[in-house]
This record gives sequence, C-alpha cells and structure tokens, in this order.
Amino acid sequence: MKILRLPLCALTGLILVLGFGHSQAQDIHFTLHRMTPLAFNPATTGGFYGSYRISALYRDQYRSVAGNGGFKTPTFSIDVPVIRGFKKTDWVGVGMFFYSDKSGTGGLKQSAFKVSAAYHLALNKKGTSTLAIGYQTGSVQREITDPTKLLFEDQILQGGDPSMNETLEQLDMDKKGFLDHVGGLKFTSKYNKTDEFYIGISAAKFGKPDWSLLTKGGQYRVDPRAYAEIGMTTLLSKKVKFSPNITYQKIMGNPASSLVIQGMLDLNYDPEKEIVLRGGLGYRSGANIGDAIQIMLGADIKDIRVMLGYDVNISSLTSASGTFGAVELAAQYIGKIYKRPNPDPVIFCPRF
Repeated sequence: MKILRLPLCALTGLILVLGFGHSQAQDIHFTLHRMTPLAFNPATTGGFYGSYRISALYRDQYRSVAGNGGFKTPTFSIDVPVIRGFKKTDWVGVGMFFYSDKSGTGGLKQSAFKVSAAYHLALNKKGTSTLAIGYQTGSVQREITDPTKLLFEDQILQGGDPSMNETLEQLDMDKKGFLDHVGGLKFTSKYNKTDEFYIGISAAKFGKPDWSLLTKGGQYRVDPRAYAEIGMTTLLSKKVKFSPNITYQKIMGNPASSLVIQGMLDLNYDPEKEIVLRGGLGYRSGANIGDAIQIMLGADIKDIRVMLGYDVNISSLTSASGTFGAVELAAQYIGKIYKRPNPDPVIFCPRF
C-alpha cells in the first residue's frame, strides 16, 4: 500500500487545487478522452508498447435537444514510435491528428489537421520512469456550411423576408482559420509490470487570433487553452485493475473551465483469448451540480480496444434534453510489426 501513497496524494491534491468552483462547458471535449490521445497533449505521441497506434472516435451530443443540429464530432489519429533517442532507453514518436466538429442549423463546422512529435526521455537506467516532451502544429478552420438556413434578428424584424437580412450579407463565406501550436509534457513512472502513475500538462491556441465569421463589425478572439491530466493504474487482484483519472481544461482569460473525474475497472475475463472487459463512471463539472455523469463500457480483444461512452445530462438543460447528453463510440488498434533476428522474434519498437 505504501507504493500508492504518492499517486493518491497527488490525485487528491489536484482536486483540491482545481476545486469545484463555477465551471462552464468549453472547447472540444470527450468522455472517452484516452481513446483519442493526440487531441489534448502531444507528449502522448508514440507513448505505447507497439509499432503503431490507430485511434478513432465519434461523439454525438444534444441530438435530443437540437435534432440534426446537435454536435457531431469524428476524430482520427495515428502515431508511431519511429527511432531511438540519444540513449538506448529514449525514443521519438511522431503522429497526425484530425477532427471535425459540426453543429447548428447552419452547419457551423470546425475542423483541424495537426502533426505532432514527442521525445521520450528515460529518467533511470531501466527506463521505467520517463519524461515526454511534445510539440504539435497544424491548421484549425471553421465555416458555416449552409448560411441560408440561419435566421437573424434583423430578418425577424422585417417579417422574415430573407432579402432584408443584413447580417447574412456580412458573413464571410470562406473558411476562417489559424495555425495552432501546442506544447506538452508528460511524466510516467512504472512501479512494476502492472502499476503506473502519470501526470501531464499542455497549452494550445497561442496568439489570440481573430476568428470572427463577420466581414465587418465584430471580432472573436481565440483565447489560449490549458490542459492538465493526472492518473494511475493499479492491480486490485489477479483479475481486476483500477484506473482513476482526472482532467482539467481552462480557457485563459475566461471563466470557462471543465473538470472531469473518472474511474475505470478492467476485468481480465479470458487470459487465453486475451479478452479484457472494461467499465467505469465519471463526472464532468458545470454550473450548480455539474454538467454530466459519464458511463463507460468496453472491451479489449487482443490488440483491439472498443469503447462506448454515454453522458447523462444533469445540468439545467435536462428539461429539454431528458438527461440525454451525448454518446461516443471509439476504437483503438495497436499494431506490432515483427522482425526476426536469431534466435527469437521481437517486436519492432524503438524502446526495445
């Protein structure tokens, strides 16, 4: 039990530091955030045991409130540990990440394509403790795909006549975008074959670019985003593993923030067939009692992981949503390419 004291104290400390103050929904977020690792911290790039990792996730939010105008967000990423670093226990990972977020009657669409790289520095001879330093860059764009479906105040005042819509005439029909830069750090320490502790931070969207979709009369500055994550994995019995995790997002210079606390249990259901069943609960902060209770279910079948996430809405929107917040479906595959030296085959992975 002594081995758990530092991670548990760190988890508790983060809760106390971040607090449960007034929080608001902001920026892109996922219930199954660990299934899309490159979305928030580039230091996770190449941070796995294998030759390559493919991750995909789809989120559908507030369909019960807005119908087809709800949030629809697919993501895709692939990352690879490519070469060893300056030491035999160091390695370098590279990857790419894509997402598209579409919502509203007019089809407001935000999308991004980014590339990332991370250097994983071993802090001891065995390589059981590492510090990853990551950088990510790419284009972030948004546009209104069907502006004719939008209804503005000036149009309503003119009896709904579309020809009198002065605001629509001021919309920029071209894509609006900027080049995003993301920096991140992640510390990971493995105590044995089953237990580990990790903590990471990242920051994105520097420079406060103007992202307004109006050709005149308005500005919308994008504020920098800070992200922090802390968690651990520990074996409770021969078949059960427990993984608590806390994430926090903050828009700088803005009251909007988000705190998520999750706990996952893994059951080693069939060791011979390499089948692991997974389930957990989470809480996402928000005004008053919070934004959502999260339910997560899934399974590992050899190198494939599939997960289903469901948000039970508990905010003031429940009267319209009927507690249905969002549903997510995610899949991840870690491939292993083998090379065959004499005498035994080994996995092609720069770490080993």
